[in-house]
Amino acid sequence: MINVLKIGGNQLDDPAFIAGMAQVVRRMAEPPVIVHGGGKAIKALQQKLGIQTRTIGGLRVTDAETLELVVMVLCGLSNSALVAALVNAGVEAQGFNGADRGLLRARQMTHPDGDLGRVGQIVAVRGDVIREVLTAKIVPVIAPVSLGEDGGFYNVNADQAAGAIAAGIGAEQVVFLTDVPGVLHDGQGLDRVTQADARQLIAAGVAKDGMAVKLEAALNALSGGVQRAVITNLDGLERGIGTVVSM
Repeated sequence: MINVLKIGGNQLDDPAFIAGMAQVVRRMAEPPVIVHGGGKAIKALQQKLGIQTRTIGGLRVTDAETLELVVMVLCGLSNSALVAALVNAGVEAQGFNGADRGLLRARQMTHPDGDLGRVGQIVAVRGDVIREVLTAKIVPVIAPVSLGEDGGFYNVNADQAAGAIAAGIGAEQVVFLTDVPGVLHDGQGLDRVTQADARQLIAAGVAKDGMAVKLEAALNALSGGVQRAVITNLDGLERGIGTVVSM
């Protein structure tokens, strides 16, 4: 079974999480595909350089200056740190970004609430490259910076990238790892969320920002043929529990 795991930028900043995640991956029967974010590190670098952080609908507005930071952090610091943690735990791992062998292709994303700049949505995935790496028992660690038709980079939200990659390689499952045990409603974790439930939670503001993006990404993955989408934390990943999203 092919698993795609999405790891967020907040989790990447937690050494205990990364160490625990590496051990969970080491114990998996088959190597997963890992897609990671880096939003916290990007925001910290923006603040150091005096660049204002702006978001629309939970997505980072990416002008030319911000795009340079995104590429630096995602393809450099975040990707390398995650690969190093896996290798140090005894996992064969290799870093990738969308430019490597044309792995990810994207076009500019439009949003009803404003201009996102160089934010893209993935339109093509070289699944053969990923499956080749998995066959060699290597964990591909993918930074979601993708190539556009103009030859330039696009910043792709990691949740959306994980869903698109899972659909593009025919994965059976995509897991969105976060710091909570799943989708919460009135402080309680939900075992299952249907498409109708997700729309209602988003409309009511119960699921917002990053969680809303995760739900949308999960639904898109399912519509693309992925059999199972789960939102959970690291403990839930190992125990096989969390919020299952269904159509």
